[in-house]
Amino acid sequence: MTPEDLSTLLDEANHHPWESVKAALSKVDGQPHPRIGWLTTHLTETKRTYWTLVAEVTGILPPPGDAGLTRLMAWEVEAARKLPPESLTSLIDYEGTPFTVASLLRLNARHTTWHAGQIAALARRMQTA
Repeated sequence: MTPEDLSTLLDEANHHPWESVKAALSKVDGQPHPRIGWLTTHLTETKRTYWTLVAEVTGILPPPGDAGLTRLMAWEVEAARKLPPESLTSLIDYEGTPFTVASLLRLNARHTTWHAGQIAALARRMQTA
C-alpha cells in the first residue's frame, strides 16, 4: 500500500457517508448511550497512541494533543497522505507486537470500523427504545 492508499482507507473508515465513525455518530439522536461516549474517547486515545508511535519512527509531527475525535480523524487522513513511502516499512512495537507503519495504520482503520459498527448499533438501539 502507498501513503495515498492508507490515507484513503482511513478517510473511508472515518468519514464515508454510509459506513464510518461519522456516519454512525450522525445516527445518534438525543441522549446518547453511555457506551458511545466511552467508544469515542477510546478511539481518540488509540488513534493518538498509534500516531505518536508512527511519529517516533518516521519523524513526522505527532498528532495535536488537544484534538478531539473529529479533528484527529481529519488530521490522520492528511498525515497518512504525507508519509514518505519508505517509512511504511519502519518497525513499531505496539503492545509487545511488532508492526510496520503500514500494518499499524491498517490496524487503525480496522479498529475504527469495528467501533463505528458498535456506535451505529447503539444509536439504532436508542432510536427504537
